[in-house]
Amino acid sequence: MSRTPAAPNRNALWARALVDGLGRRGVSHACIGSGSRSAPLVEALAADHRFTLHPHVDERSAGFFALGVGAASGRPAAVVTTSGTAAANLFPAVVEASRSEIPFLALTADRPAALRGTDANQTIDQRDLFGRYPRRSIDLALPEPTAAGLARLGAAVEAAWRAALGSPAGPVHLNVQFAKPLEPVHVAGDVPPGLEPRLPGSATPDDAPGTLPPDAGGELAALLQGARRPLIVCGPNRRSGIGRAVLALARRVRVPLIADPLSGARFGSGAERWTMSSADLSLRADDVAAALRPDLIVRVGRAPTSAAVCRYLERHADAPQFVLDATHRWRDHLATSARPLTGDPVATLERAAATDSGEAEEAWVERWRAVDRAARLAVEPSLAGTWFEGAVADTMARSLPDGTPWFIGNSMPIRDVDAFTRATDRPLRPLGLRGASGIDGNVSAALGAAAAAGRPAAALIGDLTLLHDVGALLVDRPPGISLHLVVIQNRGGGIFHMLPIREHDPPFTPYVVMPQSVDLGAVAAAAGIPHRLVSSAAELREAVKAPGPKAEGRGLRLTEACIERDHNWQQRTAAIESAKEAARREI
Repeated sequence: MSRTPAAPNRNALWARALVDGLGRRGVSHACIGSGSRSAPLVEALAADHRFTLHPHVDERSAGFFALGVGAASGRPAAVVTTSGTAAANLFPAVVEASRSEIPFLALTADRPAALRGTDANQTIDQRDLFGRYPRRSIDLALPEPTAAGLARLGAAVEAAWRAALGSPAGPVHLNVQFAKPLEPVHVAGDVPPGLEPRLPGSATPDDAPGTLPPDAGGELAALLQGARRPLIVCGPNRRSGIGRAVLALARRVRVPLIADPLSGARFGSGAERWTMSSADLSLRADDVAAALRPDLIVRVGRAPTSAAVCRYLERHADAPQFVLDATHRWRDHLATSARPLTGDPVATLERAAATDSGEAEEAWVERWRAVDRAARLAVEPSLAGTWFEGAVADTMARSLPDGTPWFIGNSMPIRDVDAFTRATDRPLRPLGLRGASGIDGNVSAALGAAAAAGRPAAALIGDLTLLHDVGALLVDRPPGISLHLVVIQNRGGGIFHMLPIREHDPPFTPYVVMPQSVDLGAVAAAAGIPHRLVSSAAELREAVKAPGPKAEGRGLRLTEACIERDHNWQQRTAAIESAKEAARREI
């Protein structure tokens, strides 16, 4: 093995060794915030060919960009900040990474611990800065240029790596102290001769982050074998294999499946036949929800996006409910007395599908299909002939090329995709941040997902979501990313029409909806990206078509789908009522 060049000082030694340890474990993206204290880490990353660097003016944007990378790739991206409030700006992304179980590495540069609690400038106490949200928080001591010091640093990097990719995955915080000099200048006698900036051990990207618990496939198969009216509910999750395994089990046992848009089981082979994609619509009717009474519910992933599906689970709390998860965690905020089924979800589902798990009653399956089909047919005229937000979601799902990474924003977009897009065997890759479910950082996350995917990606977000993170378009947009942003322009927070507060105006319009009149065409022009207005499904279909290799907008482009807020709510309500009535006729 060739020797690496000697480090000019202890800070450079420490930073280069840390970066090398991350690179050998497969980290390949790093988001860089501006600052001085982090200079040793930035220098080490810039000199390492294994990393793609994404500079960011706004650390909050950098954090969400890294979330997008982790969501799309399953590998953590590193986020490097200087000390002080720069580090604190990562807090929203850390919270979301924790709740969405996305691997994430926060590397916050810090001043020496001796300055904490003094009047030293830009010094805050960064130990455990993010509270209980990280899977692991490690406050590294000042660089120690010895073999023993590097060994301790290596143990910390290994612990951080395993925690980020553990079960569950999530954020890890490494607080890295540096004293001056921060630049890579030679300091005589600082680094002993022969001490290389490399951590001990031989970690490779193939190293397993941890041992998963044994699968519970046999137990799941026995549960299904004893049921006549079983139901599987697959909620948001970050593992693509879960969706495929759920669909395979549904096909084998002939069991109806309710699949969240972010479950991996709404779009893919077998989804058209086994996924009840209109469940959000049909289960809004109380009599339909009551009539579809299961004798077993198996849940996988986090709680569904659909409030109607959650109410259904509460309604049938007397039926045995099991939550499949890799760890024994409390995943029953609905208080349904759900029992844990502990095991690796993919292995458990695959083993159950390969075992004699019986079959559901044919009448049970057909009743679900009839209700689902009726609800879907009832909304088709609205989707085909009316321009409202549900039609935007449906048109995108129908028009995106196969395999497209599709970031779906929070607030109404994810709910409209849930309610109005049909299950299809076409492979799409929906991504989203449904942990804490904020609208902050959604543009940055979509950019990060596109960067990690390495292919043209798309995003569906609302106007307030765009404005909340508009800096990502203006100054934090890395080159070479292909992302089509479709923005629903309804001049404010349309989702709040769902709430009873809508009947009280004021304060509803000025302080809840918060109408805005920002010219998104001007925003796009300021960012130097193509902009297009659409006001029909046909125009949106044309806009969504993937651009050719020489087409304008092969990088970032923005399509603005203009919707009148009150009209949208009327059309959405009418479509839902039609679906509910059609579903009632089938029971």
